[in-house]
Amino acid sequence: MDCMRSLWFFLIFALATAWAMAQGPDDQFRLEVNASLVSVDVGVYDRNEKPVTDLGKDDFRIYEDGVLQRIKNFTPVSGGYRILLLIDHSGSMRTAWSFLLDGLNLFMKNLRPQDQVAIATFDQSVQVAMDWRSAKAGNTEQIGIAPNGMGTEIWSSLNWAVREVSHSDGRKGVIVFTDGQDRGDGYDKALERAIESEIPFYFVGLTTENSTGGSRMKKFASETGGKSYFPRNPSELGPLYASIARDLGTSYTISYAPSKPPGDNKLRRIEIRPIDTRLHLIQSRTGYYAK
Repeated sequence: MDCMRSLWFFLIFALATAWAMAQGPDDQFRLEVNASLVSVDVGVYDRNEKPVTDLGKDDFRIYEDGVLQRIKNFTPVSGGYRILLLIDHSGSMRTAWSFLLDGLNLFMKNLRPQDQVAIATFDQSVQVAMDWRSAKAGNTEQIGIAPNGMGTEIWSSLNWAVREVSHSDGRKGVIVFTDGQDRGDGYDKALERAIESEIPFYFVGLTTENSTGGSRMKKFASETGGKSYFPRNPSELGPLYASIARDLGTSYTISYAPSKPPGDNKLRRIEIRPIDTRLHLIQSRTGYYAK
């Protein structure tokens, strides 16, 4: 029996030693228990408000509640995005439709060859209007999407979006356009799944900022690391979509595994600082709840 115990101990020790050696001289031997990563998109600007796009991992420091964290993953500006455009085409959208189409065309124009995009519409269900493709691939594609007279099931549509995008590697995001008719159940479940998937959601809510739907969109965007926008009239949609595309195209993505274990369900503050103090940053999120 002692011989068998010694053999098991030797095997465990040998496997642990081999694993530690494979990490290289700069890493200490340690065990990590599936610590989920917290990701933040960051735009960096100089004093003239010009985007700075040539920084590396060592040009940033990231803090959680004032404690310095180790950056685990870093994606430079040149890294592509995989973006799903999810568009409300219920009957109440008719008056905004021509402005929306102009905005979508400007959005596509401002994306880069390395960016992938898909388009889906939703009312009482979700329909794929354009499957995944490079934003710059091939000729202009005619997409048959038009508003209809059906109602809107927005939160179940966001559940579908999570499933559609979550299997993708690399940077990803969902941009939702809706007039904010807050119909259907399932908001809490959709938000929980979106947070777990670590997919940032961006909302363009036309004339809905002070409604119940607007409040929910703000919370959904904030807790997933995205943003919410509320143009006051449809004519603002074109410049807004162009601006979103440019912001994505000049952003870094920084991820870290919090040194403090999750589970306290408290708000944790995130601060990213540039080494070069002449620069300033815009973060996609400034905190999260450690559930």
